[in-house]
Amino acid sequence: MKCTLGSQGRRLFWSIYGRYAWDEQQDPTRIYPPPAQIVTILAGRRIRHGARVLDAGCGTGNYARALAQAGYAVVAMDFAPGMLVKAQAKSAGPTARFALLAADLNAGITFPDGYFDHVMSISVLQTLVDPLAVLHEFRRVLKPGGTLILSLPKRNAAVLTQPLTQVIRGRVDQLQRRTPGKILLVVVKALADRYHRGARWTVADATAMLQAANFVPRSIEEGPQILAVALRSQE
Repeated sequence: MKCTLGSQGRRLFWSIYGRYAWDEQQDPTRIYPPPAQIVTILAGRRIRHGARVLDAGCGTGNYARALAQAGYAVVAMDFAPGMLVKAQAKSAGPTARFALLAADLNAGITFPDGYFDHVMSISVLQTLVDPLAVLHEFRRVLKPGGTLILSLPKRNAAVLTQPLTQVIRGRVDQLQRRTPGKILLVVVKALADRYHRGARWTVADATAMLQAANFVPRSIEEGPQILAVALRSQE
């Protein structure tokens, strides 16, 4: 299903999703790479501590917090106020501090060429108007040889195609006991399930898309999602 929400509708959708559903979705669905895995990938790339990292589409800040705690200088970017409110709360304390930026990836990235050592974007490209154009922007703001990590929804993945209402079966009563407003979680999750059915990739699709944006794929792994690591070409 192709999402037809306008810009304001998308912002509202993701704000509600971020405030009421995102963090609660992580454990039951288990579709996103854990933050520690992203930190490990960077450590394997020998990217120095203090290196600049862009978390493009940061959501509620789980990855930004982990990277900041690992010693990276993180800019966490999202366009949904509800997501950023949650992320702000996680950017507390001397070891977890990261910069927050309210911005829409569809409108481009405001940083200069070659500003970041690393860019990561977890389960974001499928929500964008033109994923390839955004990949070109990622390449532009990366230093030559810089690292890109992408997590992409996988075509024919059962964990994504099953209705999210099945994933949260047995939790509705719990949500109602906590606060009536939390019942929004059920609705938002169902909408999110339909929203995410629009764009999905195979390993071949992901490889071709990265190459089209002049990235050099280094590893593409299949799990609940496709996890791709690529380098910015020197050209």
